[in-house]
Amino acid sequence: MTPDVSVEPWPLGVDLSAYDALLFDLDGTLVDTMPLHGLAYAAVFDARGYRFTMDDYLANVGPPARIAIPSFAAAAGMGEIDDAMIAALHAEKKAHFKTVLRQEKAPALTASHLLARHAGTIPMALVSSGNRDGVEAILETMAWRPHFGAVVSGDDVAQGKPHAEPYLTGAALLGVAPARCLVFEDTPVGIASGLAAGMTVIDVTQAGVIHRPGKS
Repeated sequence: MTPDVSVEPWPLGVDLSAYDALLFDLDGTLVDTMPLHGLAYAAVFDARGYRFTMDDYLANVGPPARIAIPSFAAAAGMGEIDDAMIAALHAEKKAHFKTVLRQEKAPALTASHLLARHAGTIPMALVSSGNRDGVEAILETMAWRPHFGAVVSGDDVAQGKPHAEPYLTGAALLGVAPARCLVFEDTPVGIASGLAAGMTVIDVTQAGVIHRPGKS
C-alpha cells in the first residue's frame, strides 16, 4: 500500500472534525530537546574516551534506546556492544540528560500550541520512543502532563517505531479507533509508525503535508 499525501493548512488551521483523538510524538514535534539528548549521549561517550557528534546522534535517532544505542556506539567507534553495555550507557545518559534539562531551556515547537487549544475538547496521547523517565521529566518541565490522557514511552512497547505498536497502544489507551486518530510526527520512522497503525499523519517538518494510509 502506498500512502496518500496532501497539503492542507497546518497546524492551527487543520480541520479536526474527522478525528476523535490527537496523538503526538515528543522530541522534535512538541519540544526541541533533540540537541539536549545529543549532548547527554556525547558526554557519556566522551567519558569513555569516544567521540560522538550531533550528526552521529541525528543520523541514528528514532527507534527506542535499546535499538538506537548500539547504533550510537558504532558511530562513536565502540563497535558491537552487549546488553549489559547498552543498559550502562542508557543509565549514564539518563543521568546526564536530567542535568542538561535543568540547565537548558528546551524551546516549545509549533505543534505544542494545539495542546492548550484543544485541552478538554478532544482526547490526546503522547507517543514517544524515549524512555519513561526522560519523557516524564520533559512533560514536568514543560507543564504538559495534564493535557494527555495517555503517555506511551519506548519502555512500554515491545516493538518501537516504525512498527505500528506504539501508536496502536496510544489509541487503545484512549479508547479511540486508529482510523479516527490524527498523528503529529517529525521523523520518517515516526510517520511510518503512524501510517502502519492506520492513522493519518501530519509531518510537522513540512508545512501542510498530511500522510494518509494507502488503500490496498
